[in-house]
Amino acid sequence: MSVDILGIDYNIKDTTKLILSFEQQRIIPAEIGKLINLRKLYLNGNQLTSIPVEIGKLINLRKLCLNGNQLTSIPAEIGNLINLQWLDLSNNQ
Repeated sequence: MSVDILGIDYNIKDTTKLILSFEQQRIIPAEIGKLINLRKLYLNGNQLTSIPVEIGKLINLRKLCLNGNQLTSIPAEIGNLINLQWLDLSNNQ
């Protein structure tokens, strides 16, 4: 089973690392929350102004890079990421 993230299909069970850095993205679709085995997510260097609340479903996530975007806040659901060891929010709004 796969999920479409920005025009690319990713296997829901097998995807453990996703790099969408410097892609000029303004939004990340809610479907990102379906990648339940994701451990590393790189969204740095885009133009994101928000993060979907579904990010809180990524309970296996250990590393989340959100630096270099236009974020002014993050969803409270980030608190659900019980395995998160590294979060970079530098160089945002």
